Amino acid sequence: MEWRQQTSLSCADAFNEAQRWIEEVTGKLFGCSDFRAALENGVLLCDLINQLKPGIIKRVNRLSTPIAGLVSIRLHTSAI
Repeated sequence: MEWRQQTSLSCADAFNEAQRWIEEVTGKLFGCSDFRAALENGVLLCDLINQLKPGIIKRVNRLSTPIAGLVSIRLHTSAI
C-alpha cells in the first residue's frame, strides 16, 4: 500500500474521513459503524453519485436483498 508510506493517516482515520464526507454530501447517516457494511448494498453510493451529478442514476433499488444490492452497485459503477 504505497499511500500508507506517504501519510501518517491510519486506515481507521481514512474510513472515518470518507464516512464524514459521504454523510455530509448525501445528508444521510451510514446507520452502522462498519464502513463496508454501510456501503455494500449500494444505495448510499447511488445517493452519493446522484448528489455529485444529479439525475445520473434514474432509479435506486432500495430493497434489502442481495440481488438489489448488486443492481445498485452496478448502477453506481456504471455511472462513474
